[in-house]
Amino acid sequence: MPSIEALASHTIGDLKGIVGDAEVLTDRDALLRPEGVLVRQFEKAFGYEPEFLPLCIVRVYSTGQVAEVMKYCDDHDLSVMLQSGASSSEDQLLVINDKTVVVDMRGMDKLISLDEENMQVTTQGGMGLQELERILNEKGLTTGHWPQSQPLACMGGLVSTRSIGQLSTYYGGIEDMLTGMEAVLPNGEIVRMRSVPRAAAGPDLRHTIMGSEGAWAAITEVTVKIFVDYSKEQWRGAFVMPSFERGLEAIRDIITSGYRPAVVRLYDKADMDAHYGSVELGEDEACMFFVAEAPPEIAQAIGAKIDRVADGFGGRAIGTAVVDNWMDTRNAVNAVLGTEPNRDKYRESRRFNTTIEISASWSDIRKIYRDVLDAVPQHIDNLTMIGGHVSHSYQNGTNIYFVYQLAIEDGDPLKMWESDRAVKDVVATQVLKQPSGGMVHHHGVGKMRVARIADELGSAFPILVGLKKLFDPKNTMNPGTLIPEDALEA
Repeated sequence: MPSIEALASHTIGDLKGIVGDAEVLTDRDALLRPEGVLVRQFEKAFGYEPEFLPLCIVRVYSTGQVAEVMKYCDDHDLSVMLQSGASSSEDQLLVINDKTVVVDMRGMDKLISLDEENMQVTTQGGMGLQELERILNEKGLTTGHWPQSQPLACMGGLVSTRSIGQLSTYYGGIEDMLTGMEAVLPNGEIVRMRSVPRAAAGPDLRHTIMGSEGAWAAITEVTVKIFVDYSKEQWRGAFVMPSFERGLEAIRDIITSGYRPAVVRLYDKADMDAHYGSVELGEDEACMFFVAEAPPEIAQAIGAKIDRVADGFGGRAIGTAVVDNWMDTRNAVNAVLGTEPNRDKYRESRRFNTTIEISASWSDIRKIYRDVLDAVPQHIDNLTMIGGHVSHSYQNGTNIYFVYQLAIEDGDPLKMWESDRAVKDVVATQVLKQPSGGMVHHHGVGKMRVARIADELGSAFPILVGLKKLFDPKNTMNPGTLIPEDALEA
């Protein structure tokens, strides 16, 4: 059995032969990069480094290079981790062994075709969403996809994590936008799925790769729908509601009546006080706001319906200042992530702020909300704040983002992660008690929530395991993500 040093040297030499010397990175600063910029910053603030680093990072620029690199790794029993925007928030990018090669796909950033007649666009998997939006906006078009990670996110990563954007109630999630794709399997085989308006040729095979979190394929090309950009024709409105529950009832009324505002947000007092001090709420009150983005006549009709419903459920209109502020600052966090001032803030406060997003039917969501707010403080001693907000709503239910803060007085990152995992486990327990509860709404499972994936899927879990074994029989791709390692040994 070769030593790690010998394995690394041999692997690096071979990979340089595939992509060129300059495209294989081995310096320590580069090897720390794959842990992402949305997570692990608390660790870096206190000088903690992970147990394992990649053998190297390989930068690729074409589907052919991806195929060659992945086949090499599969043939030599090396693990592969795919990286593009690195905005992972559930440890999808955490290296868990000493034989991992990171494939950096950010060089695959080309716009392949813009088809305005058929309202779709095709890009390489590493193209940034923000750059794509810039190109489309100049032509009066949009993807309609606006996740908070938009300044960092790349198209392949969005598909691999079943991403959703802040305007989802009108435009849908990435699963509603995707029409075609190209992917590379661990053995280097390239597969293409045609872009068609709709098909009934068996199961939708796009969904066998979408959401797989890099655990069994590399997404190298993406085709998504595009829309007319009505961002300059928006209707906006905000309301103080008597309670979070009354806000939920109002949103349900709006959505189930057939109205689709692009942005639907409802904040409880704890969350609003932590992030929007400008809106004063009574102890039980909540703040609800909306953005309708559609053809002007439709946007105004949606706004009129919202006004009527909010008033009918006891809401008080408060103008648009809170909406305007949210629209202007909603992605501002990306500008400070990974910076020294951000790490200084952690060192000074010794507080860690994060979230977990869940979903449930209209009939279950109220109980889940209250159960989580009751249970988490009982189990987490170092919890200093917890609240929640709604941000994505559907005909049959909605989501809640639970937002919380943990005190890590000694600055020990391991204690921080232990506490964060404990919170996520408590939340999952409460959510999964309800028949419609989903413990992951859109961030993905990663390695943070993987211990509960079998509970989430129940009797369908063996299907997920079977897909992994079919696509990736040697467990080459991102081991430990999406499926527990021991589940593959059975």
